[in-house]
Amino acid sequence: MKTKQELKLRFENGDIPNQNDFWEWQDSYWHKEDKIPATAIDYDLTKKVDADASNLTPENAKLWQNKIETQTSIQNPQLNGNVLTVFYTGENGIQQSKSIDLGGLVTNDIHIENATYDAAQNMITITQNNGTSFRINLSEFSIITTTNSDGSVTLTQESQEKLVLKKVAVTGSYNDLTDKPTYTGSDNLQNIIDRGNGTTKPIIFQPDHGRAGEIGFSPTTYSLWFGNMNKDHTGVYGVGIGYGTLQNLTTGASNVAMGSFAGTGLTTGQWNTLVGVNSGYSLTTGSYNVMMGNETGKNSTIATACTYIGDEAGLKNITGKNNAALGTGAGYWLTNGSQNTFVGAFAGNNHGKTTGSGAWGFNTFIGYNAASTTHAMGTWGDNNVVIGSNAPLGGSVSNRLVIESNTTARRHDFVTPLIGGDFAARTLDFDAVVSAKRTPMADSSYTKVAVLNAGNVFGYRNLSDFTAFIPITGTASDVPITGNIRFSNEDPTERIIYRTNEINNVKNALGLFSDSVMMFSGNPDGTQTCSVDVSKNNGILALAYGTRITLDTNGIALKQTDGENTKGIVIGSNADEPVFIEHQAEKPRGLSSKTYFGDSAEKNDYIQNQYADKQHSYSTTEIKTGGLWINGKPLYKKTLLTNDIPRNGEIPLDKLFEELEIIVSNQMFTESSSLNVSFAGNQWRSKIFITLEKSLVKFEMANTPDYDYSQIDSFMLTLEYTKKIDSSVV
Repeated sequence: MKTKQELKLRFENGDIPNQNDFWEWQDSYWHKEDKIPATAIDYDLTKKVDADASNLTPENAKLWQNKIETQTSIQNPQLNGNVLTVFYTGENGIQQSKSIDLGGLVTNDIHIENATYDAAQNMITITQNNGTSFRINLSEFSIITTTNSDGSVTLTQESQEKLVLKKVAVTGSYNDLTDKPTYTGSDNLQNIIDRGNGTTKPIIFQPDHGRAGEIGFSPTTYSLWFGNMNKDHTGVYGVGIGYGTLQNLTTGASNVAMGSFAGTGLTTGQWNTLVGVNSGYSLTTGSYNVMMGNETGKNSTIATACTYIGDEAGLKNITGKNNAALGTGAGYWLTNGSQNTFVGAFAGNNHGKTTGSGAWGFNTFIGYNAASTTHAMGTWGDNNVVIGSNAPLGGSVSNRLVIESNTTARRHDFVTPLIGGDFAARTLDFDAVVSAKRTPMADSSYTKVAVLNAGNVFGYRNLSDFTAFIPITGTASDVPITGNIRFSNEDPTERIIYRTNEINNVKNALGLFSDSVMMFSGNPDGTQTCSVDVSKNNGILALAYGTRITLDTNGIALKQTDGENTKGIVIGSNADEPVFIEHQAEKPRGLSSKTYFGDSAEKNDYIQNQYADKQHSYSTTEIKTGGLWINGKPLYKKTLLTNDIPRNGEIPLDKLFEELEIIVSNQMFTESSSLNVSFAGNQWRSKIFITLEKSLVKFEMANTPDYDYSQIDSFMLTLEYTKKIDSSVV
């Protein structure tokens, strides 16, 4: 075995250790998986004591006992609260101490008052406030103390039980003890409180029912509960009263829940007030809600800032926000609605029941069963205001005003409300006779007329001001018409303003019809008429000499017809439809132009047939295809057609395709009568191969060295490529 110094010489800088060097180096050390034999250890292991002291001689055992247990000079013990400390000087002359917590002995009103030490008997006497006492023999005192599950304390020495200190019980067999301490008080709760006592643990009624009736207080979160609220919650200032209230609460703060299962699912939601059995039952993360009444907001999960007051108010609402429902069953079926206000028993009770989402908002319903209908279709919609008992509202309806009242609910489609309106259309309807009370009959003393200005501000004019009119002879030169001319709406017949020129017999007219306005010019009998018709419902129609232009809800159309053939352009209103070109003729062609603009076309322009033909043509001279390669460079195309193939089968390309950079595509065609073959591509039946490089084309005949390739009749090569230097790019 080589020494450490010898091994180091094998691993100096520049050395190349071999396998044996490494093996000798590894064999010189103990591996962690090896067991070191006792013979290899430079120590007498027979002098070591086994863990169980089996090899300790009686003489050495006595020496160990004296070394460990000998106590010389015991001082008086000290009692600090319930902790008893004994001071003594050991054999080595160093002062030591041993302590034991006697708190397990304290039960009810019994506690330790004094501890005295008798040096002669090496005994400590513990005196309690009820006059009883017990002693501890320090000769058997051990530093090992064990607190047992029943609250007793056991002193052991060398695994041997020496002394067991047990609590004095206050229940069960305690009343049978003959030496139990006496107490002269009435022993009621008031006496305990008067003595300044309290409890740091919850009070549980009927413990066989778990925590169902627990009264508790958390000094960490300052939460109070009478029920089984989650005692491990971290949210502050919670109050839970009732079985199942706040039993899943985690970090939610400032929540108040009263009533069995109120807020039972609440976890992180905060600032909620839930009063009533099952109120806010499913609420988890929702906050700022007030739900008062049995099963109010029962299905709400993440509802926020909702106020539900009355049994089953807002019961079905799940994710609503900023809702207010006051009254039994108010807003019952509005599952996901927000920003709604329901006031009155069953107000909006069925709103949204027959639809899937129930996400209807901004409704205001006031009155018993307001916004109701007896129709099976139900009611849903947004931004409705309904006032009155059984005021009807039904179907898919939004932005409506309904003021109506009845003693019974009715079908909404059978009732016209006293006052109705549409907030979007800005309309107001009255199903009533509207009158102004105490309006006197006007007589000759009434000389003024109430009028409105452009800002709808009331004013007055004198009756004498209303004398101007248009005479049948026309207006005077100094009295022009300065305002609008309006025809009466009472007569639905047409109004036509026209003039027929007697010189050329042309009739020009402006027609005002019940649903349109038409301007036309033509013969009095209606032939050869050019016209423009403007209609609210049908749009604009212009006609002239076979040409027709329409602008309506379907789009724009321009058509020309000679009675048999039609040409036109149609632009529909549907954004997904294309522009239609119509050409009905013997040889229809569609769009065309007298000017060729293909060579100037840009990428978004439509190309002409001539330009398309050019892009798909072939030439032995270089042409620019108009396309671009992925790097933005333009693409070129050129065709090589030759009947003279060199004997060695190599055709140079560098002079034919100058500045060639990237070959994008290639097409080949070869004919050889001597081989009786004609083929396209770069190989034929694994016998003839054509290699294409940027600088040359190489023919190779398999298994035929020194073949005369000049026997090939013809070869055609078309390349599509980019160029190294391109002036159009620079």
